[in-house]
Amino acid sequence: MLYKGGCNVLYEDGIYMSDWFMGLDFYLTSEMGPLLVLSIILITGIVGGALARKLHIPGITGQILAGAIIGPAGFDLFMGHELTEDLQPLSTFAMGLITVAVGSQLSYRRIHNAIRRIVSIALGEVIGAVVCVTLVTWMITKNWNLAFVLGAIGAATAPATTVALIRETRSKGPFVKTLLSVVALDNMLCIVLFAFASTLLADYESAEASSRSVFWPLFHTLWQFGGSMLLGIVLGSITEKMVHRPKVHDFSVVFIAILLSVGISEMLDLSPLLTGLFFGMYLGNASEEAMRQTRSLEPLELLLFICFFTMAGASLHLEDLADVGFVCAAYMVARIVGKWVGASIGGVLSRTSRRIWPNLGLGLMPQAGVAIGLVVFLRGNPNVDPEVSNFISTVILSAVTVNEIIGPFFTRMALKRAKETGKDKRRLMEFLQEEYILVDFKANDKWDALHVLSDFYARTHHTGSAQRELLHRTVEERERDFSTAIGHGAAIPHGRIDEGSRVNGVLGICREGIDFDAPDGEPVKLVMLIVTPKGFDQEHLEVMASLARMISDEAIRTRLIAAIDANDAWEIIEGEETPNYNYYLDAPTRETPSLESTL
Repeated sequence: MLYKGGCNVLYEDGIYMSDWFMGLDFYLTSEMGPLLVLSIILITGIVGGALARKLHIPGITGQILAGAIIGPAGFDLFMGHELTEDLQPLSTFAMGLITVAVGSQLSYRRIHNAIRRIVSIALGEVIGAVVCVTLVTWMITKNWNLAFVLGAIGAATAPATTVALIRETRSKGPFVKTLLSVVALDNMLCIVLFAFASTLLADYESAEASSRSVFWPLFHTLWQFGGSMLLGIVLGSITEKMVHRPKVHDFSVVFIAILLSVGISEMLDLSPLLTGLFFGMYLGNASEEAMRQTRSLEPLELLLFICFFTMAGASLHLEDLADVGFVCAAYMVARIVGKWVGASIGGVLSRTSRRIWPNLGLGLMPQAGVAIGLVVFLRGNPNVDPEVSNFISTVILSAVTVNEIIGPFFTRMALKRAKETGKDKRRLMEFLQEEYILVDFKANDKWDALHVLSDFYARTHHTGSAQRELLHRTVEERERDFSTAIGHGAAIPHGRIDEGSRVNGVLGICREGIDFDAPDGEPVKLVMLIVTPKGFDQEHLEVMASLARMISDEAIRTRLIAAIDANDAWEIIEGEETPNYNYYLDAPTRETPSLESTL
């Protein structure tokens, strides 16, 4: 209540001023419609985020704290309104949008040479969190089913917080790619585990449990997973076909598709979160155009994120936190320890770079959207004892609020320690990323090498069959004119395609060496294939010149040839020596030497 802590000032007619204010507050809040509530939440979140950034703390933290100030923990502006229920449709749509964005990160062309570390780390941190939270909460509650539900929810990481912080810090690189992919996988595993655990809990609490098969929880879980996957793929297929039509409004198509994914999932007792993940995964792997459409709703994302985080703060009840304080604290500590230890073990077992795995545990601390969504689903399950669902809800919502206040600090710290903040800017050679590097590839001769690299380029850039044939032909024609080997064990073949928005390429590392008719007679071990669309001749010359200078650097060249994997090669390319070659295009203009002078 707005003035419940104020002084009681007695009017002449015997009415206390505090009672008058409480009556006015009740009248105002009872007259608030959902749109007015939403407007207040957005304004509060925008102001809180702006003030937080001025104080050099994450904007998300400011939004949550601002929400707490206007919620029951503060002035209680929304007395009589249960925000998580009143704005549930908006929250569910926001979660659908977030999971589509996260699912699109599981694109094969982006993670094909990082799958081992992503899967290993995701499995490690999920198992660690589930085991630690389940054991610790069981020791307190002595209820295995309840503890298992808390453990399943503990596996989730906040996708919205992670995406928002990455965009806020303009981060980019293998750590960001690994973090987003691990978040997508751990939320998928979390939802599957929750479906199983919540069904077990409902059967345990329900009087009908004895009439059901012991395999019912497994059947229900398989239905949610398989049905959500099928629905996501069907909607993704329809959306992908629609966005290729010239007169179709892409924003509207994706918007309606997400609404359908949420609505149909709820109607069929599927998981809207899983459906969104599979929908995003399909678009991310279907085509380059479909992948771009996953970003068509970005103008909405900022407002949805602000609303989501401010609502999380405005839903905090301090009295509830006091009631479950010990369980909540135990849950948070067990989850953080489980995720950090599990991610570290997964990183070590997969031989991940030390710049990635020690920081990944820090990046996985925030927990919000998926956990809140699962709590809402649990509270709506009529087969679960309301007392049990309210207990779980209070523990999770309290932990989420605290996690979302402190978690963003750790995630931003992780991004800074990984040295990937401020790098989401266009560079001259944007293609020098981990996913475009092929380590230890084999080839019989230079023609075979050109064919292998052309196919590798086509796979990683969603190139159609016609453009692939054109690329093969132009690369071979250029090579027949004269060798593209530049000496010192390096070659820069190049070809043309009709369509594209910039110069691209792939790097192949062949330790055995290939006869490329080099001017110095040495076998070629570094082959950089450059692919240029029509109209990009000037950028082609700049790329060729800078790339030739970089590969001619003996220290860089030697380390690249000895690279263990694609991530190791990227670490070398991103070293202190290379920014002068692969500079940011928004940096001050510099004179680029001609290719002839470089060679």
